[in-house]
Amino acid sequence: MAPQDTVVLTGTYESRVAQLLQVVRHQARLAQADATPRLHDALTELDYILEDQLVAIANAAVDDKADAEMASIWID
Repeated sequence: MAPQDTVVLTGTYESRVAQLLQVVRHQARLAQADATPRLHDALTELDYILEDQLVAIANAAVDDKADAEMASIWID
């Protein structure tokens, strides 16, 4: 029987999505160890895609915070 993992998500919905993507990325990396060549390539590509999405989420959060700060300056 395959091992079972339990994942506990905390924080905002956005941070929970990022947490899930991190878990999936970690699992994809673990799966690469025993994968056949084609599956290894697919898992490697998935790892790159997940990395890009995690960066996009982080950048969006920073940009949104900067926009909110700029808006508060204009309002004050």
